Amino acid sequence: MTTTTLRTALLATALALAAAACGSSTSSNDVDAATRRSPGSDHPVASSTTVPAHRPTQPTDRLVEVDHGKLHLRCIGEGPVTVLMLAGWDQGAAGWGPFEGAVAEHARACTYDRFGTGTSDAPAANQTFATQATDLHAALEAAGEPGPYLVVGHSFGGPEAVTFASKFPGELTGVVLIDASPDTWPSVVCTVPAYWDGCDLMRHPERDGERLDVFAAFEQVSKITTVGDLPLTVITAAHRSSDGLTPEEQARLDRRWADGQERWARLSSTAKIVTVDHTGHDIHIDQPQAVLDEVVGLLP
Repeated sequence: MTTTTLRTALLATALALAAAACGSSTSSNDVDAATRRSPGSDHPVASSTTVPAHRPTQPTDRLVEVDHGKLHLRCIGEGPVTVLMLAGWDQGAAGWGPFEGAVAEHARACTYDRFGTGTSDAPAANQTFATQATDLHAALEAAGEPGPYLVVGHSFGGPEAVTFASKFPGELTGVVLIDASPDTWPSVVCTVPAYWDGCDLMRHPERDGERLDVFAAFEQVSKITTVGDLPLTVITAAHRSSDGLTPEEQARLDRRWADGQERWARLSSTAKIVTVDHTGHDIHIDQPQAVLDEVVGLLP
């Protein structure tokens, strides 16, 4: 089986599964130094965000130079908030399809190709959600795409969104997680024989174009315990199934997936979980209006 076939099978099944993700996080040393904390509280306190008098209104579609290479950033629409859409593993901006245009009818909407995806440069070293979030922020600054941001993450983009929120809390107005891979994902999937080949790929990031060090990335995000009172919406499929699993394996993974969604919701004191029927892992493609309603609901 080729690497591409293996990656496709992993994304189309294990992610759509109840696979739970082994989270990455920023430790206290990883969190942006500007983060302030209220006395006697572990909750980040949003620092003031200066919004330029003139926010961009023209489309952006170009390679942007950051410390580790060039990232392809795309932004359309206009509004007082920029919605950052972070796609799943190895998908890049193309993973959002027409949903990007739907968001742009309500706000400035930005997507990007991570290193090793789309037309962005190949990564110079292994990546984690923390390095990806830092590079995205640098690209936004270089391209003149200021906050405030509402970060929307799908699949592996969910842990990246959580990491972005923990690093730059004062620049966010909210977070939306779409079937976000839970922080126990690698450890759970690697117990299922049907996914052992995929697990081997995760253990060797140099074999994948994105070079995401999956185990290190999720280990980091598992240490993020709060985003304070930042509005957080967790969207997940009401039911899921996958080929190649025994009923016992499916039930176990379903439980771990549900536990993972509850763990994401515990990150914020204002979080809610929304379950969507008649969909699978790609909820924003299958049921775009259900997801759009939640995104727009967090806009000013």
